Amino acid sequence: MVAYRVHRRLPLMTYYWEVAVQALGADGWEPPTTLRGSDGTLEEAAVAAEAGGVRVAVQTDARLARALQWTEGFGGRECPTLLEHHGSVVWHGIHGLGTVAVAHVPSAGPVPTATALAETSPLARTVLADDRREARRWAAARGTDEPERYVAEVGDRRWTLYWGDLHRHSLVSRCTAGDEPSLEDFYRYAWDVCEYDFWAVTDHAENSSDHQWWSLQKIADLFHVPGRFVPLYGFEWTSADTGHQNVIYGDVERGAPIFSAFAEGTTTPRGLWDALAEHPAYPAVTIPHHPGAAMVHHDWGFHDERYGRLVEVFQACRGSYENDRAFRQYADGTRKGTFVVDGLKAGHKVGMIASSDHGHGASYVGAFAETLDRGDVFDALQSRRTFAATTRGVVVDLRAGEHGEVFMGQEAPAGTRRRLTVHAEGYADLARVDLLRDGEVVHELVPDLHAALDLPAGWRRVPLRVEWGEAESTTRWDGSLQVLGGRVLRTDFWSPEVIAADDRSLAWEATTHSFGEPYGAQRGGVEVTLLGPDDAEVQVCFGDAEAGTVRLGDLADTLAAGRDHALLAPLGHARLQHAYGGLTSLGSTAVDLVWDDAEDDGAEHFYYARVVQVDGEAAWSSPIWV
Repeated sequence: MVAYRVHRRLPLMTYYWEVAVQALGADGWEPPTTLRGSDGTLEEAAVAAEAGGVRVAVQTDARLARALQWTEGFGGRECPTLLEHHGSVVWHGIHGLGTVAVAHVPSAGPVPTATALAETSPLARTVLADDRREARRWAAARGTDEPERYVAEVGDRRWTLYWGDLHRHSLVSRCTAGDEPSLEDFYRYAWDVCEYDFWAVTDHAENSSDHQWWSLQKIADLFHVPGRFVPLYGFEWTSADTGHQNVIYGDVERGAPIFSAFAEGTTTPRGLWDALAEHPAYPAVTIPHHPGAAMVHHDWGFHDERYGRLVEVFQACRGSYENDRAFRQYADGTRKGTFVVDGLKAGHKVGMIASSDHGHGASYVGAFAETLDRGDVFDALQSRRTFAATTRGVVVDLRAGEHGEVFMGQEAPAGTRRRLTVHAEGYADLARVDLLRDGEVVHELVPDLHAALDLPAGWRRVPLRVEWGEAESTTRWDGSLQVLGGRVLRTDFWSPEVIAADDRSLAWEATTHSFGEPYGAQRGGVEVTLLGPDDAEVQVCFGDAEAGTVRLGDLADTLAAGRDHALLAPLGHARLQHAYGGLTSLGSTAVDLVWDDAEDDGAEHFYYARVVQVDGEAAWSSPIWV
């Protein structure tokens, strides 16, 4: 007899898990039977043998009946009587802790032998270890060896690199349809699969009851192993008007305060920071995420340097929000003026991190701390000694000064030489390293394709993106690009939309959606590098319709001048724009570069480094202000 939970989705981001039971009889497995009144969360059922069958015990919270009556709410129903989190109205799926229900499930009779069962229900082919492929490319590259810790020595300080994630949701949150793990399962996933050194589960304050907030803190303490695995307390403050922020606490006692964006007094970031300031025993940082998103962007008009120390530049479940036109820019990253670089240009001194948010991919924050201790990790976060990585194993170390005495995240003392030093390394070959000043690339290290490919004299290298989107309705952008008299640079990795590529052409399939105001319409694109003489022709089609033809030389000059080449679009816009294009190897998994900024105008500028591997995985350093 087996008992398990079955996921049932309902409207308005509501869901439940009900218990199904299957009995093994003489003719094999019986069809599943679901237990009425077992609707609840993803908690395993308990099964015990008794005369004539089994006794099944399940947790239930009656969420199905509530869900069928809901017509409003952020993943739940507004509960005016449940005034928790300092008076906030909680939107949630249940009242109280639920109950335990029991049921008797009869046996299906004698159980067949293994031989007889194999005849009626053939076993699937056994998957041998040699047939399996490690999905974590960084772990596959490492093999079974325990990795050496990267250590940064700056003056008399010695900081060790630790990997973490500060934005993860469990089943407590109501921002998904129930496809996040339970807390216990999630902690095992964090430890065993992601191999985090530190992390924080940041469930929405607006969905969490006081009991759940207490549970989130308690489980963080239960799994805390100093020097091995360091969970931090955290929650997500969720405003549809000014953006979402993750609140991360330092080395504090259980009992940290939690604040909702729906509560009087904390409906704005200013209110949140004022409320946090009333609890000095609980130091915290607040980290905005998906800035630049049309759906919920970040309002950089709010900032408090006491708490606003970091920003999330990349999400595993979405993409990059570094800047408009960024490499791996997410589909909803269309709200101009609200990206990470916009906040830095506004004068806000924030460091870079990456996080995961939802799903089972993982992006990381690299933090340089003295030890793997809550206090030291939090000090690294507060001090901005961090970088953002789309996955584990991509490292960037940025320093400034005559002897590299200023580490990333720091403000350089007056008179510091504007010499930037970058060390970058990855688990795969690196494709490029960029140094940026005030958000603009001022120095780049890229492969010499003319030498590597022995290109004919006069041939151009034109990296670009075929960009499309922002149509007012759902639009298919299936299309192709052809080069006549030139060639397409072949690479090992392509944009995920690409379905075919050869030396002369590229084809893709893509669809964008529009969600109306205020959420806007999606964008998309594919990156490719074109090679050829000036008189080569580039032709782009969407479906069977030609979108434009241009000489390669004219296109190269247009893009080099910072302009786009417009294409005919079925709806919205389409264009060829300057971009990374195809990624090829620098010939090494580690590089170092030194660059002096000769344009010393006496003003303060922010500098940061960006590193990209041939597989598209990337890292961003926190800025240095000089």
